[in-house]
Amino acid sequence: MTEHGLSPFGANPHRSMPRNAHDAQRLAGGSSTGSAVAVATGVVPVAIGSDGGGSVRIPAALNGVFGLKPTFGRIPLTGHALRAGTSLVAIGPLGASSADLAEILAAAAGPEAHDGASVRQPAVDPSGLHTAIERGVRGLRLGIDEDQWAAAPGAAAAVGREALGALEREGAVLVPVRIPLAARAPAAAYVTLGVETLTGMREAFTLHLRELGADLQLVLLAIAELGGAEFLEAQRIRSALRLEVATALAAVDALALPTTARGAPPVTDLEASRGFADPAALDALCRFSGLANLTGLPAGTAPVGDDESGLPLGLQIVGDAWDEACVLSV
Repeated sequence: MTEHGLSPFGANPHRSMPRNAHDAQRLAGGSSTGSAVAVATGVVPVAIGSDGGGSVRIPAALNGVFGLKPTFGRIPLTGHALRAGTSLVAIGPLGASSADLAEILAAAAGPEAHDGASVRQPAVDPSGLHTAIERGVRGLRLGIDEDQWAAAPGAAAAVGREALGALEREGAVLVPVRIPLAARAPAAAYVTLGVETLTGMREAFTLHLRELGADLQLVLLAIAELGGAEFLEAQRIRSALRLEVATALAAVDALALPTTARGAPPVTDLEASRGFADPAALDALCRFSGLANLTGLPAGTAPVGDDESGLPLGLQIVGDAWDEACVLSV
């Protein structure tokens, strides 16, 4: 995985990292890089990742496999390396099919005393997950925020809309919704995840900063400039976003978004060995993932087509709380 899980690209100067399963000159996405590539290349049928800002969904989409970020707390975080508390990170599976995701979710979900977020959640019904997959999408109402789709350029939008058309032909109903604050979700997610992670990495930041990769040093130094005012503003946006999303989900069963705004970025051997920093590419990969992390809702990605270079792109489905079955059914 990428260093401390803080890169969506899939580069880590301290490890021999896998490249994209479809093109060795492209990044594989992160932070759950190896998990996605292992599934995409058939090394394993399923794998586990962690997702605080898209780290399951991004590499799954870039490598053409299925990925699921469950509801926050659905799979206990006990053993997760982030020692400070996290309000965004969820553990989730990557697999070759939605049925694979259902199997892992059913096996891994449940309360664990050392993870308060996992306690008192509704139990997962394994048979219900598979029934949802088998019933398909007929009658399912999918919310479409046209402002969000307009932010996906070129192939990302075209391929996603083709997939939505296929879902319509299978009986799904596309319903217009508006979530104005979704445009501010990426920034709110960056600030929230950054501050929470830096809190957990205080010792590494203070004593071992120069031992970290240059790209991670850059990220952490930028995060360190944030103060309480920025973090508080991010939480205000987060609270208002939750209300907007709840209002939208009151009228539909799930939301449909692109998974990323682009396919896998190219990378040179030098960049891969020293770390990869590209703000525009980072924003394109994370543009649509933060909404599910900020709200704690389940979100899955499915491979639905390729970009202009023949590299995979995904369609993202965001469901209501504890309703992973609806996400998997799509």
